[in-house]
Amino acid sequence: MSVGRGNRNVRIKNCKNQLAKLGKRIVSLADEAFLTFVNNPEAPVLHNHPLGDTHRGRHRKGSRAVSVTFRYRAIYVVDGDTNVWYWIGSHEDYNIFTGRK
Repeated sequence: MSVGRGNRNVRIKNCKNQLAKLGKRIVSLADEAFLTFVNNPEAPVLHNHPLGDTHRGRHRKGSRAVSVTFRYRAIYVVDGDTNVWYWIGSHEDYNIFTGRK
């Protein structure tokens, strides 16, 4: 699966709800990361990378992760022509969600 293959970019309700709980500073940084992604999904600052299947994670098959900050990550999956951002949280929560911990 290629990086940011979709023509559209959306953050679904679940992602927006998670984001709202992270505070204004992280919301602002996440918005900035999302706009960077929209303009260039391969921007080095995003550290965009595929998520492997750990058989313990709850992420969707074919998902990719991007860095919002050193401490926060977002996860998206390409669905047809849309990049669907569906999860955001701390790096620790990311490790749990993806089954790395």
